[in-house]
Amino acid sequence: MNTSERERGWCESCGDARLPGENCAPDDPLCSECGRTLKPLRNMTRTERSRLAFLDWQDDIYKRGLWGPSPGGAAADLGCDRSMIDKLAGMGVLEKNIYERDGHYVVMISDRSIKKAKENKKKTGKWTDSGEG
Repeated sequence: MNTSERERGWCESCGDARLPGENCAPDDPLCSECGRTLKPLRNMTRTERSRLAFLDWQDDIYKRGLWGPSPGGAAADLGCDRSMIDKLAGMGVLEKNIYERDGHYVVMISDRSIKKAKENKKKTGKWTDSGEG
C-alpha cells in the first residue's frame, strides 16, 4: 500500500492516530509503532476525538515553530509578572497560541518570541525593539 492510499487510524494502545505500517493489508491496518490493529477515525469515541484534536494542535504548533511554555512559564523565563505576559502578547511582542475545545483550555507562548523579547530587553532595556513596554 503506498503512502497516498494509507489513512491514519486510531491506535488505542499508543493513544494516538498513526499511519498503518507499509506492509499491511488495506483491510487490516496495523499500527506502525506497536503492531496493534488501528481503529478507523470515524469509529473513535468522543474522548479519543478530543485527544486527537489536542495532539493535532500540538503537532501544528510545533511544526510552525510556535512551541513554548505556558504564560506562567514565560513569566518565570522573562523574570516578569504574569500580567506582563498578557500585555506583551496583546502588543504582539509575544506569540500566544490558544487551544480551546471540549472544556479544555491550553495556552502556549512561543520560545522564539520569548528569546526575541530577552534580546530586546538586553539591547534596549525594553521588551520590544520599538522602545515600548
